Amino acid sequence: MNAFGVHGCSVITALTAQNTLGIQMSEPVSAAMLQAQLRALEADFPPAAIKTGMLGSAQSCKIIADFLNGCRMQDSRLTLVCDPVLKSTSGSDLLDPGALDILIRGIFPMVGILTPNRPEVAHIIGREIQSPEEAAERILETGVHSVLIKGGHADGAECRDYWTDGQQSLWLSSPRIDTRATHGTGCILSSAIASALALGQNIPEAVATAKTFINQCLKSPADLGAGHGPMRIEPFRDDPKDRPAIDR
Repeated sequence: MNAFGVHGCSVITALTAQNTLGIQMSEPVSAAMLQAQLRALEADFPPAAIKTGMLGSAQSCKIIADFLNGCRMQDSRLTLVCDPVLKSTSGSDLLDPGALDILIRGIFPMVGILTPNRPEVAHIIGREIQSPEEAAERILETGVHSVLIKGGHADGAECRDYWTDGQQSLWLSSPRIDTRATHGTGCILSSAIASALALGQNIPEAVATAKTFINQCLKSPADLGAGHGPMRIEPFRDDPKDRPAIDR
């Protein structure tokens, strides 16, 4: 978020022991600690946008859902970006099975934009994707305002993401970047969307900005670790060569 000149405030829902090879252990923070973090930020840092990522447990999902509902009651214009983190890049489960129903029923109806990858879409709708357009229709039925189905797990020379709010839709295409440095791509993309929203962009503009940014990050591997390594996070540049092609 610093790459966009905004200040991101974190609420830790779980602790992980991990490296580029995978997650060895994950442990949710206590309900009391999670609530204390939320109260501390609420008292001093009113948000311009909110992004959720790894929630971990059913208890954490319920606490976050209650908090988000209170935020929306105070400011109905507040946009929520939800990255439904179900598994890590290395394949580790990051959401308890019993928490998915709370996520869908308790949080999705408040979401301005949901950012699942293709495996997460299949998990949410309960079957393999026939087409991004059809899968997006099913996801919109859960109450989310819009959905960005990411194309990183698909095949092809281009990475094609599909966004729709049910009224308008976009395909965002960029040449696929061959790199092992993919650790945290979903987190970076959703954080970039939230940053752009906080700066006043609308959702389609923010999606295009975030796609431009993740292209820049993927071209800057940190060359660390033996597995899926991190990227170097540098200030955002609105460079035409990194922008996706957009088809409506």
